[in-house]
Amino acid sequence: MSRVSPSEHRLLTLARAILGQGPYMPVEDLFRGSHVCPPQLGPEALLALRDSLSKGTVLALARMGGGRKRRHLPSTSGTTRLWERHPPRPLHFSALCFHTLRWLVEQPLTVPDHRPLDVDAPPTLADELFLYLCCRMLVGTSCAPALAKEPQFRRSALCRLGFPDVFASVSASLSADDFAPLLADGGWLLEAVQDELALRWRKLEESKSWRIEPRELVELGASQTRVLDAFFDALDRARRRDLAGFLLDALRPLVDQPAARWVAHLSPRAPLGAKVEARRGAGAGLRALARLARWDQEHRAVRFFDDDHDDAQLLLSEWASFGDAGFRLAADRERELGSDLMVSAEVPEDGTSSSFTGSAP
Repeated sequence: MSRVSPSEHRLLTLARAILGQGPYMPVEDLFRGSHVCPPQLGPEALLALRDSLSKGTVLALARMGGGRKRRHLPSTSGTTRLWERHPPRPLHFSALCFHTLRWLVEQPLTVPDHRPLDVDAPPTLADELFLYLCCRMLVGTSCAPALAKEPQFRRSALCRLGFPDVFASVSASLSADDFAPLLADGGWLLEAVQDELALRWRKLEESKSWRIEPRELVELGASQTRVLDAFFDALDRARRRDLAGFLLDALRPLVDQPAARWVAHLSPRAPLGAKVEARRGAGAGLRALARLARWDQEHRAVRFFDDDHDDAQLLLSEWASFGDAGFRLAADRERELGSDLMVSAEVPEDGTSSSFTGSAP
């Protein structure tokens, strides 16, 4: 049995919780207080951390969608799991991973003047995944705003893509170049997290109905637009439009619901101008589908003898469950949200509608 110090045990317990190998409750108090953490790990603790990272990341990738059979470009790859489409990729965790763990243990994240995460190292793909998992564990808690203030998290394209709500107050722009590392080596990491991203964005869209202050919807919509514009530019440049499919999966069960649902609890006392901006912000996800609708039309125009015919057919097949009906409904809902004359509609208790049906991913 390995022997580690109490401070090393705290760090290892936190690492296991982040990777989904342990419960959150034992580490919740770590984020609310300040704890001593060793400047470096002993041999046995280091071995235990490496073991947790190597096994935990594989398990996390499988749970987030990598273990499910699906089709991706190129069309010749067939319906396969992640490890059947790509050769084994070594995951290299840099010093950023350990310093982030140490910072999470040492600093009380709910205290405004806690020490910032002081490490200046470009993240590897493994680091990107680890930072994403940190955000996933803390999203919705009082500790999440602390992550949005740290440059290491703000520079993470994967974190910004998965958690536009956490980074809603971050006005820094993104470009297609920021997503280039995620699209390297066949874009395997983005393929692995498709189901995870679909779930995150669906919950995000559903949460809009409970937001009261117009400013929240405006900032969230702007954050969604920033990240999706840059992400779609990167996909187009890399010829990987298939990796935008998570947004269709996220919104498929929602587009047939009344537009009023997106702003159901918007403050009635807010000025009219603020309400207009809030409704426009609430429609950011729906508005992003307009670009996918244009892509869908382009795919339909590809002729049989064109070089990319097979890839276009794959995308048409994968997006068929959303199809023209879904794109039209999304455009209608976004247009209704953007109209100054939109009136509150009665929202069905079960959120169902007969105009369009689609299955969840």
